[in-house]
Amino acid sequence: MYQRKLRQVCSVLPPQLAAMVSQLPPEQEEQLEELRLRCGSEITMVCGGREQPLSLTRPMLCTRDLLEHLVNLASSYSTYAVEECLRQGYLPLEGGHRLGLCGTAVVQDGRIATIKDISSVNLRVAGQHLGCATALLDALGPNPGNVLLVGPPGSGKTTLLRDLVRQLSDRLDQRVGVVDSRGEIAATVRGQPQMQVGRRTDVLTGVPKDQGMELLVRTMSPHWVAVDEITAKADIRAMVRAGYCGVRLLATAHAFGREDWQRRALYEKLRKRKIFTNLVFLDGKRRWTLERVEEGC
Repeated sequence: MYQRKLRQVCSVLPPQLAAMVSQLPPEQEEQLEELRLRCGSEITMVCGGREQPLSLTRPMLCTRDLLEHLVNLASSYSTYAVEECLRQGYLPLEGGHRLGLCGTAVVQDGRIATIKDISSVNLRVAGQHLGCATALLDALGPNPGNVLLVGPPGSGKTTLLRDLVRQLSDRLDQRVGVVDSRGEIAATVRGQPQMQVGRRTDVLTGVPKDQGMELLVRTMSPHWVAVDEITAKADIRAMVRAGYCGVRLLATAHAFGREDWQRRALYEKLRKRKIFTNLVFLDGKRRWTLERVEEGC
């Protein structure tokens, strides 16, 4: 599995960089999470949560030409794909990997129209941990209510969410609608999910979460709607409306523990209405604890 993942990553890299990645020792290969390229700086990698030089023996500086070559390879030299990539700030790749971009944003009518003068790239290596949600689903029981996964960045919220979606679909035979706004859950490429999200799962990619939830409820009759990262009041209003339609919710939210979750004003409506009856708090070591909440009126 790791060798296949490495081949997929190397296929979008310029030859010299691909050669360096393909020579990583097995322990680093298995833990590879990201490749970081910053113009004018040494290329680094993230392994096991720690950023370090890609090579201690042959340091390689990132150049503007290298960044341009990488983006062209990742997009198969497609002008449209490059333009869409620049507008969104990322490009989904075969195998579920993704290319994130930074540079100078060009804003039109309050929205990012493109990104020019690319200054750094983050190639995130896909990692799916099948079965990581088994213990949690067992703890939730055969007929779980709404589930919210709460944790800091890097705590494994999206990974756990993805496997919950897969198991709700395949193990509990539930229809799940996924609003994958930035392609991080199913990593769909040309309509084909690159991650395993279940046989009874429908994925809507590239749409704002609030609009996507309403569309899925109207058109796909899901038992569950899943979204990653509640970030706006519009997301919460859409969740409330979906709940009125009898749809169960599965979502993630950023917070550094229970106290931080309770302090954050954005989530006040969720707390007061007790929208989520299952709160799952994750820590920095990807451990979780489950708290039950009595259902709201």
